[in-house]
Amino acid sequence: MVLIFTGNEQLDKELSKEIKDSRVVYYTDYILEEEDATVLIATIQNNKYNFKEFMYKVRSKNIRVVLLIENYKIKELKDALTLGIYDIITDPFTIEDVVKASHVTKPFSEVAIHIKNIMQIKD
Repeated sequence: MVLIFTGNEQLDKELSKEIKDSRVVYYTDYILEEEDATVLIATIQNNKYNFKEFMYKVRSKNIRVVLLIENYKIKELKDALTLGIYDIITDPFTIEDVVKASHVTKPFSEVAIHIKNIMQIKD
């Protein structure tokens, strides 16, 4: 099951058409009730939890997260990477990019540079 939680009605509609076995959700507690799911979430989504707290709760349930963000400079990036969220898509993206990410997990090597920068690891 792929849960779509972007807060963008048009994007939600397009993604739900393209991703089989998907559902648009409108509140965070629904996501936390799921088992064995993938959730597509935009960091701009308003909810009753702060980003770090919500992502921790989601990841604690072994729910895979595909995070849609504006760019790699957002303040929440460190929290996302620390919680093992490596499936990150930055704007601009296509529907096809998001559909692919919902099915194929991104390898660590694709986010390693961001982790390196956050952890201040030198070559």
